[in-house]
Amino acid sequence: MKNIFSTILLLVASLYGFAQGDIYSIGERTESEPHVKKFQVTEANIEYVLTTPYVDTSYKIYDYAELLTETQRIQIKQRCREFMSKTGLDIAIVTINENPKPSFNDYAPSDVYIQDFYDYNDFKADGVMLIIDQAYGRNRYYDAGRLAEMSVIGDRVESYAESMKPLYQSEDYYGEIMWFINAVEEDYLYDISFPKWKCGIFALLFAWLIWGLHRKKYKLVFKATSANDYKKQGSFKLTKESTKFVRSFTTRTYSPKSSGSGSSGHGSSGGGHSGGGF
Repeated sequence: MKNIFSTILLLVASLYGFAQGDIYSIGERTESEPHVKKFQVTEANIEYVLTTPYVDTSYKIYDYAELLTETQRIQIKQRCREFMSKTGLDIAIVTINENPKPSFNDYAPSDVYIQDFYDYNDFKADGVMLIIDQAYGRNRYYDAGRLAEMSVIGDRVESYAESMKPLYQSEDYYGEIMWFINAVEEDYLYDISFPKWKCGIFALLFAWLIWGLHRKKYKLVFKATSANDYKKQGSFKLTKESTKFVRSFTTRTYSPKSSGSGSSGHGSSGGGHSGGGF
């Protein structure tokens, strides 16, 4: 009964709020009052600060593009509360039709918008964020702080896209958002209960076991003193040699921000962001 009553109150507040306009905003940003706590505001980042909405961080879902119904917004907000209770993390989900952000190096405006939205508002250092940017037709998702150090989302960008992109293309925005919350919760809880270093130890032990079994099975008839002892004399002839690079990997960090200590950084905890999207 209590949950039903809370849902009714949220629905009434949501209906009233959306009729009044931007219910998410708690003020305007100016150069004299930028309302930024986690970073120093400088000439390098003031443009990014002033183009970032100053919002009430308790909403968690900021549907500026109005892609969702009031009931869906309420259900997403309740799911975000469950997510926060189970993980101890923060979360911000944003939809927009207009994007005033410029690109930054290799980062598109969609990436800049969602990272600025999270960093320049009072969300916790450790959390996740998702933006559905209708201005550019892009979906981007990132983690922040400790999650970025763990690369919870960063290691799963492509697999997330495989599940989320079909939902976005079919305009099932509610389904896409709920899938994202469920996936991050499951992956984060898995990663902290079974961290990567444990996986590495088990992999090494397994490799050592396989090596031991093969070493015992395939004993040499005589002890080899050089690599040539393993091949038949005259059976190998080098006719051509070439070098070809088949893959490259680049790590990038976006941020025109300055941390509270005055040093350059990205993310209030120093962990930055990891992620991507489609």
